[in-house]
Parts: sequence; C-alpha cells; structure tokens
Amino acid sequence: MQAFLKLVEDCSVVIPNPSRKDAISESPLKIALFALYKLCTHAPCRQFLRASDRCPVLGKLFESGDDTISEYASVILKKTAQP
Repeated sequence: MQAFLKLVEDCSVVIPNPSRKDAISESPLKIALFALYKLCTHAPCRQFLRASDRCPVLGKLFESGDDTISEYASVILKKTAQP
C-alpha cells in the first residue's frame, strides 16, 4: 500500500492536462488508484490509508479534472472514512 501511495504522490505532480487525455488513458496513476480502490475493501487497508501521511494527496486528485481519477480518489476517500 505504501508503494501505491508513493506512486500516486509522485504521479500527482503531473496531474493530467485536459488537452492530453489520450496520453493518460492507462497511466500509472490510474492503475495505482484502482489498486488502492480495490484494497480499500479491507479494514486493515483502510486503517493504513487513514494513518498515512501521504493520504492528503487523494483530496487534491479529487479535483484533478479527469473523471476516472476523480472517481477513484473520491471512492478511496469515502471508504477510508469507514471503520
């Protein structure tokens, strides 16, 4: 999980530019977010994300302008709020 969060953090510095949507259709950022999205079904993973100092980057991605990235970030944030 820590590696996925690091990848998300690293990739979020180059948040997709709306004019380059073709270049990000299968980006490492989307793949890492999808993996975190799936891992959030497990309580220990949600607890790890809540405790992580890298979790705030997900809030920034929620407003990325890319629908898929925003959706994954939103779901991850909602799931981490669950016990």
